[in-house]
Formats: sequence, C-alpha cells, structure tokens
Amino acid sequence: MSENNALEGTWTLLSVEFRLEDGTIKHPWGSEVAGQVIYGSDGYMAGSFMKKGRSAFKDADVMAGKADEFEAAMKSYVGYAGAYSIEDNRVVHHASVSLFPNWTNTDIERFFTIDGNTLTLSTPPLVFGGIQGSAALVWKKMASRHV
Repeated sequence: MSENNALEGTWTLLSVEFRLEDGTIKHPWGSEVAGQVIYGSDGYMAGSFMKKGRSAFKDADVMAGKADEFEAAMKSYVGYAGAYSIEDNRVVHHASVSLFPNWTNTDIERFFTIDGNTLTLSTPPLVFGGIQGSAALVWKKMASRHV
C-alpha cells in the first residue's frame, strides 16, 4: 500500500443503511449495529459487523447450535477478510474467507468517501432480500492503541 493510504487503520461502525431505488432507506440489521473494519499497511483487510443484541446459543459449544440458532446468527452477522486494493474512490476487497460462502475467493467492490474521521463505504447496486438497492456503511476512525 502507498504511504498516502487514507483507509489505513481501524474503523468502528456507526450505521448501516440500505437505500432502495425509490429513495426509501431501510435498516436490515436494525438501528443498533456494531462492527470494525481494519485496513492494514500490508495490503490486507478484515471487516465484520453485526446486529446488536443477538441471542446467545443455548449451548456454549459453538458447533452444538440448533438450526434456528445458526439461521439467526447468519442473518445478523457479516464478516470477511483478505487482501485489498485501492483505485481512486474505489476499494476492492479480495475476500479469501467469508461467513457468506458465495463471497469466498471473490472481489467485493466498494466506493468510499472520507470526511475527516468518517469513512463511508457504499456498494454498487445489488439485490438484497429480493430488493434492488445500494448499501452504505458509515464508520468512524478509531484512535491508535499501543500495547
């Protein structure tokens, strides 16, 4: 990555909106979300977000969940990681792992704008829940931590 990589760092999620073609705004994960996206100077990224207040599985064994627990967990969480590349106002996430299997080993394109410490990542038009629109995720840059 270049020395002038404005994406570099860790960002915390403020909001997720899905904008329909008619201008209607939906919040598919609700108004309360949590997440982080990390863009490293090494050219790799990792991002995930979730609906706040998700129900815990009844069993502490991660593989012992019931079908309805796994379904609810899948529908309330998004996560993937891999390399990334930047061109103008576009970042491409080259996902090597993903909770959603269809994104594994694919390129996930996002448009970005940065205003001070606020990053907005937007999708190209896509179908989500059977509806055409575009998602916009707003993030705030986190202060550096030194351990």
